[in-house]
Amino acid sequence: MKSAPPFDQAAWVANQRSAKRRRAIWTALIITALLLALFYGGRVAWLTMMATGGDVPPASSVPLPEGAEILGDSIGCGSGGCSVTFTVRPPSGQSPEALAEEMGATPQMSVSGTFWDPRTVWVSARPAGSVLNLVVDYRSAEWVP
Repeated sequence: MKSAPPFDQAAWVANQRSAKRRRAIWTALIITALLLALFYGGRVAWLTMMATGGDVPPASSVPLPEGAEILGDSIGCGSGGCSVTFTVRPPSGQSPEALAEEMGATPQMSVSGTFWDPRTVWVSARPAGSVLNLVVDYRSAEWVP
């Protein structure tokens, strides 16, 4: 009959420490993931619940092609909320109408939100002489021909 191997106290203690360390690491990772999810959910809830008619998208939310430049902006408010109008100079050699077509803003385009700000941005183009006015807001409804 074979005898059982001798009990190794040092190996048993090392194994217990390793298991305890793994549990602590997993617990910390799960708590961190839950806190990040809670923070992000709070941010989205804040954007949704605290949204007002005066909220306007930043200039960075408008995807402009290479060479186009924002010359200025103005905020206007009406009964449907506020919008910001960006005055854009097209790249040299391009007309405002061609810039609007290239962007896909004729008559209106939607820009999906980002991870940090998931609200949809609505952009409509209005050529005005040698510049293109882009009216940008969060509240427009989709244009239906």
